[in-house]
Amino acid sequence: MVRPKRMRSGGSSSARPEQDEDYVPPTDVEEHPIESSRASASSSGAGASSSRGRRRSGLDPVPEVLGVPDTPLLKGLGEHISALCRNQEDTHLGLACTWKNVLTFYQVASPALRDALGRTPLGSFLTIPRIQSDRRLIAALCERWFGDTNTFHFPCCELAITPLDFVMLTGIQIVGEVIPPLPDISMDQAAALMGVSPAIVASDSGWEAGKVKLSWLGSILGEVALAVIDLDSPAFTSTLRVFLLFILGSCFFMTDRSCVDSSFLSLMDPIDRFDTFDWGGAIYASILAGLSRVSRGGGRSARFFYPFLEMWAHEYLDPFRPTLRIPDMTSFPRSSRWSAPCSKVDSHLLDKAREELDRLTMRRVTLRPFVDLEDMIRLLCRGARRFLGRRVAFSYLGTCEYFLGERVLHQCDGEFRIPLPPPEMTPILDHDAFMGEMRTAGVPIHHLAGEVVTHSFYLSWFRGVSIGPIMRPFSTRPGATEVGGKLVEKYFQMRPLLAILEEDNRALTEENARLRGRCATFEDPSVTLAEIPPHQCRPRPDLSFDFDADSAQDDDED
Repeated sequence: MVRPKRMRSGGSSSARPEQDEDYVPPTDVEEHPIESSRASASSSGAGASSSRGRRRSGLDPVPEVLGVPDTPLLKGLGEHISALCRNQEDTHLGLACTWKNVLTFYQVASPALRDALGRTPLGSFLTIPRIQSDRRLIAALCERWFGDTNTFHFPCCELAITPLDFVMLTGIQIVGEVIPPLPDISMDQAAALMGVSPAIVASDSGWEAGKVKLSWLGSILGEVALAVIDLDSPAFTSTLRVFLLFILGSCFFMTDRSCVDSSFLSLMDPIDRFDTFDWGGAIYASILAGLSRVSRGGGRSARFFYPFLEMWAHEYLDPFRPTLRIPDMTSFPRSSRWSAPCSKVDSHLLDKAREELDRLTMRRVTLRPFVDLEDMIRLLCRGARRFLGRRVAFSYLGTCEYFLGERVLHQCDGEFRIPLPPPEMTPILDHDAFMGEMRTAGVPIHHLAGEVVTHSFYLSWFRGVSIGPIMRPFSTRPGATEVGGKLVEKYFQMRPLLAILEEDNRALTEENARLRGRCATFEDPSVTLAEIPPHQCRPRPDLSFDFDADSAQDDDED
């Protein structure tokens, strides 16, 4: 690819995207070890701005909070990001994914280039409409993630991001050769594969310590005639490599300095080699690793495809389910059917998202969102369902991340079991037969989980080993009045009753529409009101909403 001469003045190319509003540049401070932040937190110097000595820099690692007890399952909770929630502090996550820029280039690309990208393992992913990210929901979900089990811990149950979830929501298959640790390549080799001269890379400062700057790749794509390039063009293959490298660095494998490892280019030589690797498994593992890194105070920059958390929450958690853009139940990837949040006000309330997760019940959880899509799963997911109910290790550029299927069998068959304690969650990438089997198909787990139990029995066990609610009562929070706190408490007490009433009203509306259709057309004159059975409403819970009756108890909690 021969790059056109860059204009030294004037406006930029119209194809070049604007800066993504979701992008928050990470900083070097997050790479400081946790011990250094503890020392600064314990000091009383000018860097501390609260009585607890916590530094307020938005991207500092999470310092340890004393007095947070561990559970038999979850360790080091004082260093976990949930400690911020306990102290009513904001979780300022740096978001490093520039998905918008990728879709902007894809939309203006020529049919030949789009067809070539569509035939790669990332093709289905590029068809997903971008959503406006709810940063507060992402932060609240990260506070509920624990790398001890690679699962979310909610008050009602434990939920995982399953391999099937990943494939159904992104369209990226988990199939192919495991991506090995990448060898270093020189700037001259990288430039040759991208179709530019090393002099251009050096003069534009596009190279930094073996990595290619994303801004430089964007400028390359912005100055190439993407809309007219065809399969016969000499620059077609090199442009495709630049595009794929830009996708990998912008969406999936981010670094602190907004660069992408140039060694990915070695997996595109020849270009057909790119399709032979298991990109789905690597990206899935990068999400698990990224969540564990952020939740454990390894920095507050989400260097993974964080929009996936919203996609997952839309399917599993009723409080965060937006309206449907595409009502067609056969749409694939499944995330392409959701619309963006309708209210920007709701998308910026961290406490609201935290409260919804802190009070989550099974009534508001969809355990098996894809249970009615077996034909689609068999046709489009290429066996991703086989990982459910198994323990699997997914490779992430030389390391591994576990999916512990025994902990979330309720996401497989809807029935609860009590699992054995998890293994050490840092397996070494080995080439023996056992690890090879774990990476390709997983290992059986029937001996790692007990018999089927009721949710009540499961919940009694789960409350003893998991974190439970992590927010303070409303009436004890800084800035909240006692009356206002009680009102919100009563609202959450009434919400189960409101959900039942809404369900009954929906059923009555559907029954009324059916009967009106039958009676209005006189198709069955024998139908009488006496023959129509009354609608059976669900029993109401016995709830008391007497403010005065609870005042003494609320005062004790204060």
